[in-house]
Amino acid sequence: MSWPLIKAKRYLSARVGKALQLPSGLKSVEFSQDYDLFFYSIAHLEDLHFLSSLKGWRTRSSKAICWIQELWLQRLDQIPALVDQLNTFDHVICSFVETAQVLRERLNVPVLYLPWGVDMMRFCPYPNPPHRAIDMLSIGVGHANTHKALIDFADKTGTFYSYETISGRAIMQDYRAHRDNYIGQLKRAKYFFSYIAKVERTEERGRQVEFGLRYLEGLAAGAVVLGNHIDSDAFRKHLGWEDAVIETPYDCPNIGDIIAALEKDPKRLAKIRQRNITQCLKHHDHLNRWEKVLELAGLPTHPKLEARRAALAERVKMAEQTKEKATT
Repeated sequence: MSWPLIKAKRYLSARVGKALQLPSGLKSVEFSQDYDLFFYSIAHLEDLHFLSSLKGWRTRSSKAICWIQELWLQRLDQIPALVDQLNTFDHVICSFVETAQVLRERLNVPVLYLPWGVDMMRFCPYPNPPHRAIDMLSIGVGHANTHKALIDFADKTGTFYSYETISGRAIMQDYRAHRDNYIGQLKRAKYFFSYIAKVERTEERGRQVEFGLRYLEGLAAGAVVLGNHIDSDAFRKHLGWEDAVIETPYDCPNIGDIIAALEKDPKRLAKIRQRNITQCLKHHDHLNRWEKVLELAGLPTHPKLEARRAALAERVKMAEQTKEKATT
């Protein structure tokens, strides 16, 4: 891998279409056979730089689909050549609804909005739900007033508030262990906080309002999610069930009062947690997203998908049985 070459290509190819053919700095791979589908899932549009290392990817693929996880509107005019590169695919999927709307007008290929999915076989707390030993869990940034109020509430009530104690980017020793630890915390959290994506980084998101993966992760693990209830059709369509998100301002000095009021109704809390789990099992597993990809590509489902569907249905049954016990 050549980092100087990668950086040079990143700068040039964002603005000049021909620069996309420059070496990416990665080892080149020649496609030696034909494929029904070339599926390229990217975190950012800059990941298109590396396509030049995949020789013959377009000519040897009957269908090509690109899924963009994060692309802010403010970036579109800064990287025009990369945006145009999306026209080499048959379909584009974007997980930001406002960006998807603009891309539909700008590109010559169909653009679909789909939110992220989660691996429900990992996030679902069943069949062995652990004790929810973490009362309040906050990951990432948090408003100073809300943070102080949560610390005060935890001191006053003897509850446990878990939050970030490191700022900036830390060195991750093992990304698998990191994800396992994160999922383990979510399964053990009673309350989890989630707000609009890049809530503090307005220079990056501008006036754009999107909901990120953190919402789905908290819901999938069965936490009660406190945060922004976004007023958008996309939010209502995908997270529109009752109490999916308990409206809580980002700057919330009375957060303790909100949690104390919720704690007075344990039956409601049990219903919220089980509803969050079952809705995610039914609608937000990677299975649901991959089925849409296959539909766009005109490909049949694989028998393994049916096996996963059955496994998810079994988890739904476990969650619903527990719900019945909680409300009896």
